[in-house]
Amino acid sequence: MGLQPLEFADCLTDSPYFRTKLAEHEKELERTSKFIKTLIHHGREVYNAAKQFSKAQKALAKDLMEFKFECIGNQLTDDEIFISNSLSKFGKFIETIEEHRDILISSAEDQFVKPLDNFRKENIGAAKEEKKNFDKQTAKFCQSQERYLNMKASKTNESALQEADTQVEFEKKAFYTASMKYVLKLQEVQEKKKFEFVEILLSYMLGWLTFYHQGYVDLEDFRSYDNDLRLLLQKTRENFECTRDEAQSLMGRMLNENKALKPSDQSGTLKGFTRQGYLYLMEKKTLGTTSWTKYYCQYKKDSKEFFMILYNQLGGKLNEPEKYTLEKCVRRASDSIEKRFCFDVTLKDKLEDRTQGDSFKYFTASVLKSSLKAHQHPKFVRERSGPLTFQALSEDDRRLWLDAMDGKEPTYTMHKIKTEDSNLDDVGFNFIKRSLAAIESRGLQEQGLYRVVGVNSKVNNLIKIALDPKKTEKINFEDPSVWETKTITSAVKTYLRSLPEPLMTFQLHENFIKAAKQESKTLRILDVHKYVHQLPDANFRMLDMLIGHLKRVSEECELNKMTVANLGVCFGPSLMRPEEESMAAIMDIKFCNIVVEILINNYEQIFKSPPDGTDVSESRVIPNTNQPVNKTPVPNNSEPPAKGAPNSGRNVNHSANQPQRLYGNVAPVMPNSSGAVRVKPRPVQIFNSSTGGFDIHSSTSSSTESLNSAKSNLSPRAVSGSTVPSVADVAALRRGSNTKEPPTYTNVNQLGLRGNILDLYSCYSAFQPPRPSRYNLNLSGNDAPAFGSVKKRSSNDYSGQSSMSTSMQGSLTGSVSSLSSSKPPRRTVRTKYRCVGDNETELSFEANQLIHNVRPSREPGWLEGTLDGKTGIIPENYVEYIDNLDTNH
Repeated sequence: MGLQPLEFADCLTDSPYFRTKLAEHEKELERTSKFIKTLIHHGREVYNAAKQFSKAQKALAKDLMEFKFECIGNQLTDDEIFISNSLSKFGKFIETIEEHRDILISSAEDQFVKPLDNFRKENIGAAKEEKKNFDKQTAKFCQSQERYLNMKASKTNESALQEADTQVEFEKKAFYTASMKYVLKLQEVQEKKKFEFVEILLSYMLGWLTFYHQGYVDLEDFRSYDNDLRLLLQKTRENFECTRDEAQSLMGRMLNENKALKPSDQSGTLKGFTRQGYLYLMEKKTLGTTSWTKYYCQYKKDSKEFFMILYNQLGGKLNEPEKYTLEKCVRRASDSIEKRFCFDVTLKDKLEDRTQGDSFKYFTASVLKSSLKAHQHPKFVRERSGPLTFQALSEDDRRLWLDAMDGKEPTYTMHKIKTEDSNLDDVGFNFIKRSLAAIESRGLQEQGLYRVVGVNSKVNNLIKIALDPKKTEKINFEDPSVWETKTITSAVKTYLRSLPEPLMTFQLHENFIKAAKQESKTLRILDVHKYVHQLPDANFRMLDMLIGHLKRVSEECELNKMTVANLGVCFGPSLMRPEEESMAAIMDIKFCNIVVEILINNYEQIFKSPPDGTDVSESRVIPNTNQPVNKTPVPNNSEPPAKGAPNSGRNVNHSANQPQRLYGNVAPVMPNSSGAVRVKPRPVQIFNSSTGGFDIHSSTSSSTESLNSAKSNLSPRAVSGSTVPSVADVAALRRGSNTKEPPTYTNVNQLGLRGNILDLYSCYSAFQPPRPSRYNLNLSGNDAPAFGSVKKRSSNDYSGQSSMSTSMQGSLTGSVSSLSSSKPPRRTVRTKYRCVGDNETELSFEANQLIHNVRPSREPGWLEGTLDGKTGIIPENYVEYIDNLDTNH
């Protein structure tokens, strides 16, 4: 088992598991340092003791053959295996020429001893200096944090608290910076061993082999191995430079973004937890005293499992985790305790008995060393009675814990799905097809094709014009002076890199990586062949066209210097972009390059024949790339297509139900195979005055769904299993038009809608004081508005362009106001809680704000008022009056 990757995200949580992985890397670094010192010692014996030269050289050869490279991750590429075996190969060469040596080396000190010593001092020494700085910053941060948390609000003035806040944030950022720099340096040293360290030894080998006339034959045999190794070292160096740039870019983004100082996004070692971090637990001691103990806590929202690990970064050892089930979480009132940032957690009785005595050994040995793949702890349980009082690290940290544990102060942010300008539509296919044709028409002999990049402004301008349907045909690729070849090649790579989902798809990314890690080259080709034919049709056609072009480029490698390996480096990260940016993903770039190399080397086999074991009747029919890909444009008021929508007419093993992340990165939308986007209707309930119930309607309609002619009038509770009208019918109801024919309805079950539409709202309303229902109006007779009253929709509907809500808000407010002809007195209220309005008719406000011109509303439990020049309705139980009622007003 190799060393586990060190993630920058782990630096933010600074978990015990992160410290354990750091110790493993430090142990490997110390082992490498000792090994280098051994090599230097044995080398000096060779030069200083002529009589003992043969013996010392054999010892050196033995050291080389016994040394093994440790890899980051669990798999080595063929190149890395070749490089890792190089030291053993060197030792064997030394043994073969042992009988023919003659001491003729004059500059051995400069070729062997000094470079190794410099490598150790400059790389391993620098890593040790980073460790000292990391340990120093750890101590400063922990001490500063404890002083900060021990400050008492009642005995400290505001300026001192603000200064303490600034100081602890400064120490925190310094600690994170030192931690990330140390992690980056450890990664660099491990990678540099693969080329700088081996290059030094390679130089030594060449040096003394050339000084021995008797070893001339062995030298000739060694040259072929030397050439192969040099190419691999150069390739490894280039891969390292690529991964180093990516790592530095990732580190810079994490340090510059605000979330770097607030590690609420758990993307480190334990991704299965909703929230994790350090908390201080108030524990009662004898004689009525209390103490605050530091724990590393983890919580799973779905199962309500709560884990506590007693641990301190300043030399603490990993203790047994305690597991409980959360019952409730309540914010601790500031006037009830001297400490700040406190909250109470009530835990249920233990779920399981304590495990056997050797369970914790199994936990540390198998769970930690296996990267905690199952994201589960052994069940260590300890009795704790009554609510536990925890102190968070800051106000934001407490809010995030309350949010994760369904406390009273949640703040959910619905992540909108990211959209991009480029898609696999007919315009994109046309652009790629014309670009590749233009490149081939100019000849594929240009040196550095696809490696030499074009001017960024020209590349962006070309893409902008090419992806505009009105301008794409005006592009003139015939004249090289207008669009240079390097501009076109850079535009092709930029287009592929900017797709919402990479050409090889996120879903098959891990499958391709595993295929590249197969030990047998035959198995690699077979697996890649199989997974390529599982790609969506549009992706397969685009990939077929691109790889065929790259195959022709590689055939001219003698002139353009673009070998298959070089093309893999250029296109691997673009065609197989990882879904989540992390150091582990960066280290897997080399396997992405291998997949592209397999595609190019085996183009005819992979793309022009079905995979082995596939039924001929079910095999993919290779489409004509000249046919355009149809794409239905998405309306402005529609939601994004449903994730994992089934593809028609294809034998694809895509899962229909994809898990949706709540606390991680938003998973991308899988493209539809036919290019058509299915619009998912959003239900809206319209009050029907004739029946006293609600009719479910849809703000959008889809021509791809079948229609039924049944009409359903439902009571306010009977919502599920209803029918959805078309947009025209909803518009007619909004205008109050009289129509004799019943509207056409779409079956809700066909649209995949299940359950009551208010279910999602209950997730949000559980965190705040109860708010009155402002939509169950008791309207009858002439008081009922002609257009119908809108019943509350899901508060989790984050689409910003709802056709029903925007068009009916003004009518709703006007209708409610018109229900009363009297003019009640205008008063001023102060808000008691934070409130976020569900639509524009409701005011959003923070606690302790003043709202003026407040008057009763005809909606039970609601008031009307003005805040910052905007008039709307507010829940009555969220505010309190602060003025005396003026009866003369």
